[in-house]
Amino acid sequence: MAKSPLVSVIVPTYNLKLILAECLQSLINQTYRNLEIIVVDNGSTDGTAKLIKRKFPGAKLICNAKNLGVTGGANRGIKYAHGDFVWLVDHDNILDRNMLSQMVKLAESDSAIGVVTPKIYYWENKKTVWSAGTGINMITGQNFSREGLDQGQYDKVEEVDIAPANFLVKKEVIDKIGLYDDTYITSYEDADFSYRVRQAGYTIMYTPKAVCYHKFPLMDKETGKRRWLSRSYFTARNKIIFMRKNSPYFPLFVALYPAWFLIYTYQAIRYRDSTALINFYKGMYDGFKWSFLNRR
Repeated sequence: MAKSPLVSVIVPTYNLKLILAECLQSLINQTYRNLEIIVVDNGSTDGTAKLIKRKFPGAKLICNAKNLGVTGGANRGIKYAHGDFVWLVDHDNILDRNMLSQMVKLAESDSAIGVVTPKIYYWENKKTVWSAGTGINMITGQNFSREGLDQGQYDKVEEVDIAPANFLVKKEVIDKIGLYDDTYITSYEDADFSYRVRQAGYTIMYTPKAVCYHKFPLMDKETGKRRWLSRSYFTARNKIIFMRKNSPYFPLFVALYPAWFLIYTYQAIRYRDSTALINFYKGMYDGFKWSFLNRR
């Protein structure tokens, strides 16, 4: 009987040790046994490294001197990976024990499949889908999230455009297209990676048989702000960079951009968040600056 392929699990983390511990325990509990766990600590100050060494000695721990973001943490972890597959997992994901088995099974069923992404529920409301794959309108930059109350609408295996937050990728795909683009740091890095996967001729498949739960609150518990407002700089900056890199309709996107400007301004004023508004304007400026300096 052929041996199951090795899967390298990469978990970048920063100052979230208690939820990270739940994530790692759910990895250890996987029915799929041939895996190596690589945790990349992005300079946490909450005792994350000590906790991992004490409670999860089987995990390989890589400690960065500073926070390199999602892209920097994941990229460094991938360089230590020995697997035929790489499984990129957000540190606030809690995984169903059969999740990896289902993703590997689908990935191995077709050589054209490059990435497999699961059904991700909210942890606090396990009947609500956080993501079943996503997409982006390449003219307006609008995100299309397959989400909402689970009524069976996402119960079939199908191709999707983007695999967010948690996905399995064949190592051969990474060898071909490279790592995350470190330009993004955080936000839109998975969208950019997914588009490069598809440009290389691979498909991205969603399966409802692989399930996990995202401890992703609407409110940012550190700042007390709505989460998208607390990340307004990278949301604004990286949307523009993503569209510049990937959309053939970038001039039209620029022409329509005032609509996004008005929407974000209205939302920030509505929630009385002047900091988010200033960060959004800074992100917008830096995004267009990057786009100008990196013209094709």
